[in-house]
Amino acid sequence: MTRIRRILGFLIYLPNIMPFSALFSAEIFPWAFVYTLRKDTRLTLNYGIFLGYIIISSMVFLGSFSNILIPARALFALINASMIFFLLINISKKEYSALTNIFHIVFAANIVLCVIQFLGIFPPFLEPVFRIFIERFTHEIYGGGRGVAGLFAEPSYASMAFHYYFAFFMLSKKINPKSIIGISAICGIIFFDLFIIRSVTGVIMIILYLASLQKIRDLLKTGVISIVLLIAVVYNVGQSPNAPRSIETAYDFFKYGAYQDPVPWLLEQSGFRFVSVWASYKYGFTHPFGSGVGGWGAASIQAMDDIGVKASAMSFFASAMGSEYQGVRPTSFAAGLMLETGIVGLLLFIFSFYSFILKRELYADIHSRSIVIFFLFNIFALGSIGDPLPFIFFALAYRSIIEPDSEVNE
Repeated sequence: MTRIRRILGFLIYLPNIMPFSALFSAEIFPWAFVYTLRKDTRLTLNYGIFLGYIIISSMVFLGSFSNILIPARALFALINASMIFFLLINISKKEYSALTNIFHIVFAANIVLCVIQFLGIFPPFLEPVFRIFIERFTHEIYGGGRGVAGLFAEPSYASMAFHYYFAFFMLSKKINPKSIIGISAICGIIFFDLFIIRSVTGVIMIILYLASLQKIRDLLKTGVISIVLLIAVVYNVGQSPNAPRSIETAYDFFKYGAYQDPVPWLLEQSGFRFVSVWASYKYGFTHPFGSGVGGWGAASIQAMDDIGVKASAMSFFASAMGSEYQGVRPTSFAAGLMLETGIVGLLLFIFSFYSFILKRELYADIHSRSIVIFFLFNIFALGSIGDPLPFIFFALAYRSIIEPDSEVNE
């Protein structure tokens, strides 16, 4: 790898690192897209059709925007997240090995930094330096029940990334999750979830990971055991005034009877995430071509009105935006496509990836199966629309199992 490509190899794993973040409002920089700008990137015909469709969609509605940067940024987010997949599934063994080695360094650096932040020994005078690149970086615990974020914008971002890191680490090291080392590693990531990062997202991700390790016939038995253990932890730790947010949230769910009518609770706890995804899917069916790439602002308001949820009634928007609420882009990649490009755009996206997702070899391997399940969950349910990490780790997992038809020359 050339020096520049090697540097970019580090940065594709750290999408929240922004050069001079004060000049940009976005929190994901297109390192993945820059890494993809090379002659050996080979797009499939289906992805080319999808790409053409979203470009046309952004151009058709161009006149409705006050600033050309609005549709350009929305379009770029979709391309930055997804295009790198088609490069990484075809990289040579040499480059795959190099990217894997780089990954191990990035993973270790984040673990060390998170522990330092959690212990409160990160030098405070360095915080302004780090904030040049990560706007919301903090040298200590975020507070309010939330933990630390390492080299990410916030604990929820970090939590999602850490589970991809962990799953690919297990794959790259070929660690048997049922071995002593494997069980110890899983216990370590659970501890990290609950007490270091402290994100509700992490609890959901680790449950998915544990479920992915099971055979179908064992899911019910394992699920019952896991639920019992989780309830025990929630009951014993949730009453503490310093309980991690993930445990405190679960404890309050049962304590205050939110399970009897969970929708208001979901709106309160998830802010815009749950309702934006829910509303966007419905909007995509009633508007087959969507609002146009970049038109998510007004469309999201209409979408929420259509399902009977007023943005002003949600505590997240009331406290963060007040009367200046301008709409919100959904957190799921697929839901974002439904909002901006309609069911047509989502189907074209699915056609671009279905042949890769359906590869039986990926599900036969216990480690790649976990990553594919993470990918599907983040793309369709809870993620970040411009985040390339789900596509990067899905591609690396795919490349680890399935060799390209011909080696790419370096």
